[in-house]
Amino acid sequence: MLQPGAKNWIEKYFSLVEKGEISLNEITQSDEISRAEFLHTKFFDSGIVFGYPVDFLFFHNEEASEQWTMNEKTTLLLFESLLLVYISEKGKLIKTDFIASLLVFYQQYKSSFSLNILKLFFKESETVKLENIIKSRVHIKKSIRNQFWVSYFNNSLVYLDVLAFSSFLTHEKQLDESFDSFVHRALATVGVMALVDNKVTLRERQILSVFLNASNMTEEEKEEFEAKFELRSLAIQDIKLTKEADVLYKFYLLDIAVLTVHSDLSVVNEEIQELYSLCDYLALPHEKLEHSIMINTRFIMENNHRITFLQDKSSYEQLYSSFSKRWIKVLGRNKDKLIDELKGSRELISLVNKSFTEELTQEEKAKVKEEFIDLVKSVPALAIFMLPGGAVLLPLILKIIPDLIPSAFKQNEIK
Repeated sequence: MLQPGAKNWIEKYFSLVEKGEISLNEITQSDEISRAEFLHTKFFDSGIVFGYPVDFLFFHNEEASEQWTMNEKTTLLLFESLLLVYISEKGKLIKTDFIASLLVFYQQYKSSFSLNILKLFFKESETVKLENIIKSRVHIKKSIRNQFWVSYFNNSLVYLDVLAFSSFLTHEKQLDESFDSFVHRALATVGVMALVDNKVTLRERQILSVFLNASNMTEEEKEEFEAKFELRSLAIQDIKLTKEADVLYKFYLLDIAVLTVHSDLSVVNEEIQELYSLCDYLALPHEKLEHSIMINTRFIMENNHRITFLQDKSSYEQLYSSFSKRWIKVLGRNKDKLIDELKGSRELISLVNKSFTEELTQEEKAKVKEEFIDLVKSVPALAIFMLPGGAVLLPLILKIIPDLIPSAFKQNEIK
C-alpha cells in the first residue's frame, strides 16, 4: 500500500493510477467558472490553503491514510495539488513531462535549495529526487505551537509552491520570480491588514514573524520592513504585483488578508473597507471578498475539532457569533427576494417552522439543503451553501431566517 515519505512512493502512486485504484478523471472543471476559481475551490476544500490536510484530491483510501503522520498526509496533498495544477493546464497527465516540469520549476523557484538537493541525490531516479524535494518543502519547523492562526500560516507556506507552479506552467515553464518574492508580498499583505484598526494584536505580530522568518530577507531588509511597520507607514501599494500576477495567487493574498483580520475573531468597518480596497488593488470583484470571508469561516467552523485553537469554546462561540452577524447582513440585503422565493416552497417553510421547536432529522436537513440549492439560482448570496461542507451552515441558516421573514410565515411557531 502507498506510504508517502517512504522511498519510491511517487512511482507507487502512479502504479495505482494505472491499476485504476486512483482516478485522475474524477475532478472536472465546470464551464461556468474560470480555471483559477475551480482550483481555488478545490484547494480550499482539501485544506492545502490552510496547511491542514483535510481531504485528498484523488486518493480516497481513508483506511490507509489513517495510519499516516500529519507530514505524510501533507506530503501527498502537496503532490496531488501540484498534479491537479498540471492536469488543469495541460488537459491530461504526461507523467515524464510532469516530473521533469516539477524539477525544472523547483530549480527556478528556489534555486539554491533545489540545486543542492539535486546534487545530493544525483544518483537517484527523477521521481526520488522529487520525493526528497517535496519532503523538504513539507517539513517546516514551528517555533510557536498549539496556536491555530500561527500554525495556519506556517503550514500554508507550502501552498505557495502550488501557486508558483501554476504561474510557471501558465507562462510556458518560465518563472521570473523566486519563492522570496511570493513570500514578500504575503508579508506585506499581512502587515497592511494588521495595521488597519490601529491595534496590532499579539497574534498579528506572530503571523508577521512567521512570514518574516520564511522570507530569507537580509537583516537590513528585515529591519527596514519592521521600521515601516512600527511607523505604520505600510500601504496596499507596498504589495508590489507584477503585471502577469496569477489570479490564483491574488485569491491567496485576499485569503490571508481575511485570515489576518479574523485573527482576533472580530472585524471592524475600517478592516472591511481596507479589504474592499485590496480587492480593487488586486483587480478582483467585490463579490470575491464575500466569498473569501464565507469559505474561510466555513472551513474553520467545519474543521474546528481538528484545530487546537478552536477547541476553546469561547473562541469558537465568538467566531460563530461574528459569522452569524455577517450572514444576517448578507441575507438581509436579499430579504425581499428571499421571501418571494420562500413563498413558492411550502415544504421548506414547513421544515423551517419545525426547526424553531425541534432538531431536524438527517433526511429533513438533506431536503432543506436541496431546497436551498434551488434558491441559489435567485439569491446568489446563498451560493456558499452549495460548496462541499456547506451543510455545516444549516443550523445557522435556520437560526437566521426567522429574523428575516414576516410573521405570516411563523404562524406555527411555539413561543
